[in-house]
Amino acid sequence: MNGNPSSNDPGSGFFDRFTERQMAIGVILFGLLLYLPFAGTYGLWDPWETHYSEVARQMTYRGDFISLWWPGSPRDLDVFWSKPVLSFWLMSIGMHIARIGLHGGDPGEMALSYRAEWAVRTPFVLTGVLGIYAIYLVTARFVNRRAGVLAAIVVATSPMYSLVARQAMTDMAFVGPMALALALGAMALFDDRDELLPRRGRGRFTWPHHGLFYGTLALFAITTIPQLAIDSYQLRVEIPWNGGALKMYGAVAMIPYYIGFALFVVLAARTRYKAPLYLYIAAILCGLSVLAKGLAGLGLPLIVFIAYLAFTWNWRRLRRAQLLYGVVVSLLALIVVAAPWHHAMIIRHGMGFWNELFGDNHWRRMVLGRHGDRGTFEYFLRELGYAILPWVAVAPAALAWAVMRVGGGPATRTPPPTGEDTPVIDVAARAAAAADVRRQGIIWLGAIWFVSAYALVSLSMTKFHHYVLPAVPGLAIVIGCFLDDILERGATRRAAAVALVGVPLLFLITVDLAEAKSAAQRFLWLFSYDYVHNPHGRPWPESLDFTGAITGFVVVFALATIGLTARRLRRASLVVLSLAAVLFTFYLLDVYMRAVAPFWSQKEPIATYYEKRRSPDERLIAYQMYWRGETFYTKNEIYEGPMEDRTVFDQDGADEKLKTWIEHHRGHRTFFLFERGQQAHLQSLLPPESRASFEVLDSRNNKFSLAKADL
Repeated sequence: MNGNPSSNDPGSGFFDRFTERQMAIGVILFGLLLYLPFAGTYGLWDPWETHYSEVARQMTYRGDFISLWWPGSPRDLDVFWSKPVLSFWLMSIGMHIARIGLHGGDPGEMALSYRAEWAVRTPFVLTGVLGIYAIYLVTARFVNRRAGVLAAIVVATSPMYSLVARQAMTDMAFVGPMALALALGAMALFDDRDELLPRRGRGRFTWPHHGLFYGTLALFAITTIPQLAIDSYQLRVEIPWNGGALKMYGAVAMIPYYIGFALFVVLAARTRYKAPLYLYIAAILCGLSVLAKGLAGLGLPLIVFIAYLAFTWNWRRLRRAQLLYGVVVSLLALIVVAAPWHHAMIIRHGMGFWNELFGDNHWRRMVLGRHGDRGTFEYFLRELGYAILPWVAVAPAALAWAVMRVGGGPATRTPPPTGEDTPVIDVAARAAAAADVRRQGIIWLGAIWFVSAYALVSLSMTKFHHYVLPAVPGLAIVIGCFLDDILERGATRRAAAVALVGVPLLFLITVDLAEAKSAAQRFLWLFSYDYVHNPHGRPWPESLDFTGAITGFVVVFALATIGLTARRLRRASLVVLSLAAVLFTFYLLDVYMRAVAPFWSQKEPIATYYEKRRSPDERLIAYQMYWRGETFYTKNEIYEGPMEDRTVFDQDGADEKLKTWIEHHRGHRTFFLFERGQQAHLQSLLPPESRASFEVLDSRNNKFSLAKADL
């Protein structure tokens, strides 16, 4: 469905001038142009970006694409089991393409160039763009293209979504595929065009001759064959044999998945309609989400659709177009995509891996609580204010409209049965009614998506601000449809409600963001967790002040929102609001983030070390550091190797161990990386004759400093 037949707004058909392919390319290019420029031009954030990137670097360097390793601190085991594997596969692919992190590279290559940042962030930008396209696709298909474009703009310019899309962390690899899975699931559920697909072949061996079928097989092959090949070759299985052990490759353990792969192809070939094919692709994407974040990748889409069917009590739709058959085959696809890596890890590492990933990082976080914040159901409300700026002004009215909206007027009334004597006007009325039902279905789906995701993360005992990210795309659908409805129906009262409720809320959020220079770090808290250690955050650099720019943007947002109440200004105001949101996103990603990053990343001080050192004998000591950047940007030179050569001094006994190390390395120039508050104590640990040579070389970062001393 490319447009709303009942629309009286001449502007609603503008996007119908383009083909669906042109629209898809346009939306994807919009996302790429918004997120990709300058994505790799600033250092990686401590601790999550550098931690995950080091796991990916270990994978790249070792050539081991099954196990996840992070040997970097005496506080941890060498393994990394708190997250599944997809994000690290994506980053490792980026590193291979960028030719960085491989054997034989320059020890300082991570710090001295920006190839590492481009390599690890680009995959997450792409998954973020995938989510933007998903929101456009489902909204445009069942409402109209203008609503789809508006929804895409809303999700793309929501600060939480855009900032996380620029972060090398697991969340966007989970949300992007999940959003497209939900969109395709909705297309399977709502599309009434149950046309038989053309077929090829002879006798019993026939298959759907359609691009969607071939695309499904291609996606299934891409997501399963490489990992089955890796598991089959890199996994060694020891089987007891004649009192000893017979070593075999993991191909034996992967046999069930080979069978599952073949069975899926056979069963998918029996599909007669499009709807099950949408479900197959959705299941493959859910499998990827499981590999990115865990059970939420499957659980959240299931919760959303079950909640939708329960709310509308429309279970009968599952009986059409082979949908129940498609659900069963989709489950098989999901297992073949998501299970092999987990199976390989259990074989290699035992149940300790399972208990860490699912026992500690799923069950304990959800039910008992783990490292992080605590809070009740309202915990995420304040963060949503920053997360969806400037659309927070529209969100309350949009959600209320979605709940109270029963239909779109006369088009929703059931027309009389069609027959030979049925007037043409009744046929048109029936088509309009069906279109309005689908429109209502998508609006409710977006609202239920938002509420379900919000409720799920609110029930978790452990809370971080970015946990509410999966709710943002659903809310974007509701806001996009609401704004389209205002333009289409000239709903002055609803526009007035937006201004009366939304503008004061917008200014309230602005007070939080611009009350002081340091208030701007609330944007950082949408993806980082400094607030866990200190409710006021880290010391804010005095040189950075974004209050003027933030206030200026909010004034434009407010004026444009007020302009929605005037019929003659409505379309122009919405264009201004959308353009201002896009410009604000550019500002947030490419001005704000690039200015703040040097103070939250260790890249620059470690780059200074590699520029200043004359040989590898001039070691870098990380003193009382547990941020992860010191590990990634040194390619773990500071920790890997014999115990006596390690230069990470942390936790109890660090001072004595450092003194012992110094005694064994007298006569060398040595560099020190430390938190600025540790400088005086660190100097006191040096031999008296060395203290005079202690010199701070890089103090641009207000958290970390680099110094050197002659031992």
